Amino acid sequence: MSRLRPWNPERDAATVLAAFDASDDLHRQAPPLETVADARAYLAAIAGDALAIEHDGQAVGCVMAAERDLRHGTAWMSYWLAPAARGRGLASRALDALSRHLFADGLHRLELGARANNPASVAVAERAGYLREGLERERLRYGEERFDVVRLARLASDPAPHLEPLVLA
Repeated sequence: MSRLRPWNPERDAATVLAAFDASDDLHRQAPPLETVADARAYLAAIAGDALAIEHDGQAVGCVMAAERDLRHGTAWMSYWLAPAARGRGLASRALDALSRHLFADGLHRLELGARANNPASVAVAERAGYLREGLERERLRYGEERFDVVRLARLASDPAPHLEPLVLA
C-alpha cells in the first residue's frame, strides 16, 4: 500500500540518509546529508511543507509545496524518490495528490522545474497534469556544471490527470 503522510524525523532519518547515499542525484540537489543527524535536521526543516511518500510501510520519497503565496494562490512544488522506488508511478501519484489537496485549499497555480537532462523527472510532472511552459537556460549550477531547467505548471482549472492519487494520511 502507498500513501502520503507527515515526516517523522526520528523514525525516518536513517531511511532518508540511505536514499541519499544511494543516489548521487539526490546529494547534488539537497543540503549535504552525511549523518543521521543531518537527515533528521533536513526533515525537521521541511516538515511544514513536505510529506513522505510511503510504500509498504516505509518512507521512499518526498513531495513538497514550498513558497506558498496565498495572495496569488501559488506554490513551488518538488519531489524525490529513493532509487529503489522509482518506476512505479509513486512520484506522479504523490504530486497529483498534493496538487489536488492544494487546489481544494484554494491555491490556483502550482509550479515546478526539472532539469532538462532528467527526462524521468519531467515525465513525473507531466503524468501528474503539469504542462511545459518553457526552458530556463543554464538555470542551475552543481559544482562547475550548469543545467537547463524545464518549467512546468498546473492550474486548478486544468483537467485532472487520469491517475489514482495517493491517499493523504
